[in-house]
Amino acid sequence: MIVPIPDVHAGIGLATALVSLPLVMRLVPMNRFYGVRLPEAFASSRNWYEINAYGGRLLLAFGLFLIAFAYLANDIAPPPTSPWAPVFLLVPLLALIPVVARIRAYARRLPGP
Repeated sequence: MIVPIPDVHAGIGLATALVSLPLVMRLVPMNRFYGVRLPEAFASSRNWYEINAYGGRLLLAFGLFLIAFAYLANDIAPPPTSPWAPVFLLVPLLALIPVVARIRAYARRLPGP
């Protein structure tokens, strides 16, 4: 079964938004599996929650962006068998690059332990 590309974007966006909510609400204690795992985050409990809450907000915005993109691009999306399908699938995901860069920059500005 071939899944339409906007459905893939919507699914990734929904999953990202759902996974980011506990981070935004500061419900995830320091661990090595779930959350923004930068060295600065492990410097202190305060840094962990600050970085993860900030990163969670940005990831939530990214997830909502993908959901909106899926809805708005539904009529212009190429069929999944088109040679343009991989491009149309990956280009919106490139918006994750500045999200990660902003999280990293935020983490660098926080004080050490």
